[in-house]
Amino acid sequence: MKKNLICILTLSMFVILSLSGCSSKGQNPQEVLDQYFTSAQHQDYATTYTCYDSEYQKKVTEDEFVKHRKEASIVQSYKILQLDTQKETGHASVEITYTASEKFNRTEPVTIKVQEELIKEKNGWKIKV
Repeated sequence: MKKNLICILTLSMFVILSLSGCSSKGQNPQEVLDQYFTSAQHQDYATTYTCYDSEYQKKVTEDEFVKHRKEASIVQSYKILQLDTQKETGHASVEITYTASEKFNRTEPVTIKVQEELIKEKNGWKIKV
């Protein structure tokens, strides 16, 4: 009985954390970036979308975003090279490797460096577009 209770509690915590996406107030900028890129790696674009700032989400619906991302390159890996934050803003330099893609005539993965802006909103840190 005790083993079952522990399993149920563990599973419940996992589900709660999985559903929270990037909306947790406790996430720091590093955690938001990790959630953003990890969800993109797993092609969980609904979660990736939750990491964007409210202004972007007013302009682009989740369905539009997910549809667009499914047609784009797949993230193979990422590395946060630098992360600087101020009180309400942040800036990250990230190296992203995209998978090889017949659709984009790429026979090998390609790695690029991007700059990500972050903003602290009332519901936590977000990626600013």
